[in-house]
Amino acid sequence: MEDLRSWIKLLEDEGELARITTEVDWNLEIGAILRKVMDKGGPALLFENIKDYKDTISTKMFANGLTRKTFPLALGKPKDTKRDELSNIFRDALHNHVMYKVVDSGPVKENKITGSDIDLYQFPTPMWHSPDGGRYMMTWCAAITRDPDTGEHNVGAYRGMLTAKDQMSVLIILSQGWGVHFSKYCQRKEKMPIAVVWGYEPTLGIVAGSQIPMGMDEYKVMGALRGEPVPLIKCENSEILVPASAELVVEGYVDPDPANYAMEGVFGEYTGYYGGARRPRHTLQVECITHRNDPIFRGSMEGSGPGHPNENVWIYAITSKVNFMEALERAGVPGIIDVRPGPVCYVKIRQAYNGHAKQVANALWGSWSAEWMYKVLVVVDHDIDIYDHRQIDWALCYRMEPGTHDIITMPHTRGGGLDMAEYDDTLFGTGSRGRILLDATRDIKKAKRDKYGNLDWGPFSYDLDEPEKELIERRWDEYGIKLPERKKR
Repeated sequence: MEDLRSWIKLLEDEGELARITTEVDWNLEIGAILRKVMDKGGPALLFENIKDYKDTISTKMFANGLTRKTFPLALGKPKDTKRDELSNIFRDALHNHVMYKVVDSGPVKENKITGSDIDLYQFPTPMWHSPDGGRYMMTWCAAITRDPDTGEHNVGAYRGMLTAKDQMSVLIILSQGWGVHFSKYCQRKEKMPIAVVWGYEPTLGIVAGSQIPMGMDEYKVMGALRGEPVPLIKCENSEILVPASAELVVEGYVDPDPANYAMEGVFGEYTGYYGGARRPRHTLQVECITHRNDPIFRGSMEGSGPGHPNENVWIYAITSKVNFMEALERAGVPGIIDVRPGPVCYVKIRQAYNGHAKQVANALWGSWSAEWMYKVLVVVDHDIDIYDHRQIDWALCYRMEPGTHDIITMPHTRGGGLDMAEYDDTLFGTGSRGRILLDATRDIKKAKRDKYGNLDWGPFSYDLDEPEKELIERRWDEYGIKLPERKKR
């Protein structure tokens, strides 16, 4: 795939696209439609008739492009590809980069807008949720900055709210990729150049929304996911490179001067709450816009919660498992069998020594990806299925002793700042969160007991010995017992 348009065509060919030709309102109606479609596992949506956007530069908006069924298509795989295979593709891309190529021309340069002609309201940004502080143009996009020391790009998905025709207020968390770059520009007493990209083939959204290791150029990971170099073109006003066939690029700078702050927040976030209190924040001042003819805007409903997914859920499901495993491998923790990321994170280990589960927690809590993950961590033994909550609950109840060392808490660690349970990010520069380990592994310090055949935990009371199993299997038809089929959960 070369661009968003080829991705839309592929989705339509696969029966995974709905075109909405009846008029819809950018003010809350689009958000409400998306919420229902995402809750029901519906298709990608192309809105082609948006109120107040009949004679504007952009008249269409695309959303819900990544779902459980379409994520494999984004990586060139069949829709029924297993999740672990997709994670392995992402893992390979992190270690086997494909260098991008710089080109001299591309569709994104078909039109150029500068000066007083700049008007961000020419693009159909919805009002996503009624409590939002404003219209969030930066949702499913890629904000691109360059490290002033190394020249490496950071490609990230961050939020930005319209405040004027040529301005957005943005939430910069200093520990994120663009936040690290911004700190360096502040030390130099310089404004930070930035380009924001909307509308490209889906690997851009995947790398922007993933936790790529700090200092690793996401464009090179994109190339590996695509299986070919990403064609990039130089911005008009900076050395930043952007995808040559993107739909829309907004160029400008972020000014560190508080005199230029504008109000930002709140916004319906991935936590299920409205994260980031409304307050004055940095602004992105627009200097130039380039776009394709008849550009298609790209947006996303970010608010999510249990049973209410957003597009980022699918990125997290595929890519975070890789970060999870690699954090443990880099720390040299042995015996890791499987991991399951989520709001509660699960680790399955073959326990080798006292304190093994604590080593797992320390490795994860000290990793670069801990800002957004591993707040609640459950570690279980090798015989527990971490995808079966009945087994997890059993281990928590009968292998964990809450009154001893099996529950470990760590207060005031680094957090992302969008978790409503965290301490106020204004006090610490970023979020400050506590963490908890629930060690549901067997306590290997327990003395072996003669009454259990010198086993430390004894046999399972529900398990039959092999002779009894063989006996009843051989004679089952004689018993005349009809068993119901157990329904799968």
